[in-house]
Amino acid sequence: MVMYPQPRKIKLLAKKNRILNEVFRNGGCSRFDLARRLNINAAMVGTYVAEFLESGMLQEGETSPAGRGRTPVPLQLNPKYGCFLGVDFEALRARAVLCDFAGNALCEEETPFRSRVTRKEVLRKIVDLARQVARRADRPLLAVGIAAPGQVDCRAGRVLHYGLLPDFDEVPVLPCFERTFEAPVFIEHNIRAVAYGELRRGAGRGRQNSLCLTVRSGVGLGIVIDGKLYGGAGTFAGEVGYTVFPAGDEPQIMADLISAKGFVQETLRLLRSRPGQPTRQRLLDKGNDLSLNEIVAAAEEGDEVLRDRLEVLGTHLGMLAANLANLFAPESIILAGEVPRCCDLVSGAMERAFRQFTLPQILKITCLENSSLGKFAGALGVAYLGFARRYPEEELT
Repeated sequence: MVMYPQPRKIKLLAKKNRILNEVFRNGGCSRFDLARRLNINAAMVGTYVAEFLESGMLQEGETSPAGRGRTPVPLQLNPKYGCFLGVDFEALRARAVLCDFAGNALCEEETPFRSRVTRKEVLRKIVDLARQVARRADRPLLAVGIAAPGQVDCRAGRVLHYGLLPDFDEVPVLPCFERTFEAPVFIEHNIRAVAYGELRRGAGRGRQNSLCLTVRSGVGLGIVIDGKLYGGAGTFAGEVGYTVFPAGDEPQIMADLISAKGFVQETLRLLRSRPGQPTRQRLLDKGNDLSLNEIVAAAEEGDEVLRDRLEVLGTHLGMLAANLANLFAPESIILAGEVPRCCDLVSGAMERAFRQFTLPQILKITCLENSSLGKFAGALGVAYLGFARRYPEEELT
């Protein structure tokens, strides 16, 4: 006979988890604040908080002197209760972060991929990186999250297609980690992981409606509607890199125009048609190992062709951001990844194009903001998701 949780128990568990998540989001708050923000009876909040304090999940902070009345005692998550591991990978590299129970980063590591890396090497490298970072944990590992690129089937734990890595179709990522870790393992799309990180602890904190435009080796969009991540049917929403854009003789997808990998390949093709200068030859000699930073450096040395290329890159970014602003009317568009702010030429052209093509009414309510979590945003975001999955606020059965 199968036993199912009683509805009342499910509701109470969700309420208890809402308390933990509210403390996580705010870094700490009082019992009074919890009751007010979550609309939960103060006595019930007190009962649950007492349970959390006894179990060691919460701890009481120090109170500051108050002029009159009783000073509320701040509650904080106990950082030593456990930890969460987040792994984020793309075409050029993998990054991993270990967070304590309060969401503070304990360890951050990065490993690059060579230009002709194989599918087997990618899987080995990301698992090895995760194992290496997990060894630094001095407290229980509660969840492992993997932020994966391309078209991702999160439920099945596999990458359906990722064109920026060779032979990366129908890749079962989840089993590789489940064989390695005893803690629960899950997969999320890497761009949604970036957006979630910014929503919880970054530039999107407190925003109800925002977009996170992430441009690095690929291009993706994290969508936050009414304070929650939007995944769309099949959780495939946000593939803005496949937006068709008129450029040259025939349309191109946006990823080919503005992603780090696409921009480098387009620049190499241009340089092959205009060789001769020592600086350009040096870049051509790099071949597939050429990086965006090296193109920026050469442009800053005075190469006008490369300067023009970077300005076009910025213009395309600004036009895309304007299209998104006009479509969604968000409070902010958060710019993540190394491309949008790689240099002043790009960021300046992007800002000008954004102001030119965004509707005046929307310009008043939508702003461009830089990511505040830096290059580990995806790994941090999926680690934060580990907390939310371990203590879900929804009444799941």
